[in-house]
Amino acid sequence: MSIISLCGVAVVSACVISAIRRLTPELASVSAAVAGVILLAIVIELAAPFIEFTSEIAVSVGAESYFSVMLKALAISFCCRMSAEICRDCGEDMLASRVELAGKAGIVLLSLPIISQLFDIAKDMLG
Repeated sequence: MSIISLCGVAVVSACVISAIRRLTPELASVSAAVAGVILLAIVIELAAPFIEFTSEIAVSVGAESYFSVMLKALAISFCCRMSAEICRDCGEDMLASRVELAGKAGIVLLSLPIISQLFDIAKDMLG
């Protein structure tokens, strides 16, 4: 799939969701969530060659553990952002902010081993 296809899916989804919102407003949020997940799947498919390329580079320079953490943090970021936007679409702003906070905490926890390695490097340099 291409970016043009992604844009086409987004525009068609927006038109369908707009029609659904007029007929049954309760289903509009669910339809928007489904469309969002479909678009995210397309984006992930489009990003696969980039991920493979950068993964090969990370392996060649010996930074696969850093790349793994970066990729996981990116996934957490996308998932939490998408979930928060769906919550906002449903009118749940407080829930959306909690999802974003949980995502930030998850990324910090995920990066703790790297932070520990940085402190070890700094300690070795200083002492």
